[in-house]
Amino acid sequence: MNQSPLTLLLFLNSLFCIGLVLNQNESKKDSSTNQSERSTSNPLERITSICLIFQLILLIIKLKITDS
Repeated sequence: MNQSPLTLLLFLNSLFCIGLVLNQNESKKDSSTNQSERSTSNPLERITSICLIFQLILLIIKLKITDS
């Protein structure tokens, strides 16, 4: 099986995104009593958003490369 670096990067970024989302779910469960006190967003939410946007860009690049 021929693995390109782009495929490996997509795979690792996917695992990182899944880990971030799971971590946020756990932290939301733990801090459900303090929701009214927190008006600022969690810094992990920004990292997750950036990670997901990066994932989408990588996927579009991979699709463009395999189509041509």
